Amino acid sequence: MSTINQIVLDFYEQLHASVDIDAMFLAIEQATTALGFDNLSYTFVPGAISHSPNQLQPIFKISKAYNAGFIRHYVDAEFGQQDFTIKRIINGDFSPMVWWREAKNQSITRAELEVIEVARQEYGICHGISIPTYSDGYNIAGVSVTREYRDHQFDELCSERGEHLRRLSQMFSDRVLCRHDIRAVFMAPFLQKLTTTEKQVLSKLAKGCNLKAVCHELQLDYKYVANSVIKSLRKKFGNVTRDALMYEAGMLNFSQLLNET
Repeated sequence: MSTINQIVLDFYEQLHASVDIDAMFLAIEQATTALGFDNLSYTFVPGAISHSPNQLQPIFKISKAYNAGFIRHYVDAEFGQQDFTIKRIINGDFSPMVWWREAKNQSITRAELEVIEVARQEYGICHGISIPTYSDGYNIAGVSVTREYRDHQFDELCSERGEHLRRLSQMFSDRVLCRHDIRAVFMAPFLQKLTTTEKQVLSKLAKGCNLKAVCHELQLDYKYVANSVIKSLRKKFGNVTRDALMYEAGMLNFSQLLNET
């Protein structure tokens, strides 16, 4: 059996034996290293960002050696708003994206280029490839793999082993996001933005209850909920319409998310 086939087999067995996000991430981290790459990040982008970038930042899970300083810089500078990889996934592009190849091809804007220039110049992340793994029309996710050596072998490595990396990344993401308890981990920062009343109201509405019934059950004033709570929820979900709010709450399986969190 070839080395790569053994890496894939070991990953598959470890992934499906894992019971939590940390064990699953360790499986993909070890496989990525075995394929010859350095560091790994898994990024989950709550759907509110795609509607209104000022709502939330992407949520990261990073390998032990990944430069956490860059992640902090990314969040503080709100780079999620100008990350070309996020924009492309939102637009339905699921092809792997080698960062500096995109820059050389002049396929990204100056603002988008700044993100990877900061990674290279300030944090020593010389190479990177982002692999889209998920989009449900609301949330998106992907894996990014980096290399900190300034050499010419990264493109060759991506060409030789990029497809294996893409398949492993896809298996990992599928496994992670099929579990409601793990999805809740990634959605927790978004849920923390909601008040207790907002959570209660949206949870009931997501189950198909009408607003008057919700207000009666929760002993809340109808006008207050209709004019204040719903308005606040619409804003936090990215200035969406009321119908879109109900749809997205259903897409998130909001009631179960709250229970898992």
